Amino acid sequence: MFKGLGNLGNIASMMGSLKDLPEKMKELNEKMKVETVSGASLDGSVVVVMNGVGQVQSVQIASESGGAALEPLVMEATNNAGAEAKQLYADAITQMVNEMDLHIPGLDNILAHLTGG
Repeated sequence: MFKGLGNLGNIASMMGSLKDLPEKMKELNEKMKVETVSGASLDGSVVVVMNGVGQVQSVQIASESGGAALEPLVMEATNNAGAEAKQLYADAITQMVNEMDLHIPGLDNILAHLTGG
């Protein structure tokens, strides 16, 4: 359709793809909510399982390290810090876009999906 227009054709194609970005981000976010990863301390006494959007799904602390009483507190604190980090990132993107005077349709929706809003 835009053959012979060089980079203008690429820009037009990119702009067409941008309109689909909020929905694609939503789909990706939903997929990442069910995917999990885990990490453990070097000695194996603490194991954390997170989903793909950084929400802690479980914390296991060996009983000699403080055990079950600390697990929900560590999980809550970690999730709270993760939410703050996502908001900080979204705010930085918003500021950058505003400073560059870019008007990206749907950016607010994309950032809402990033922060879980």
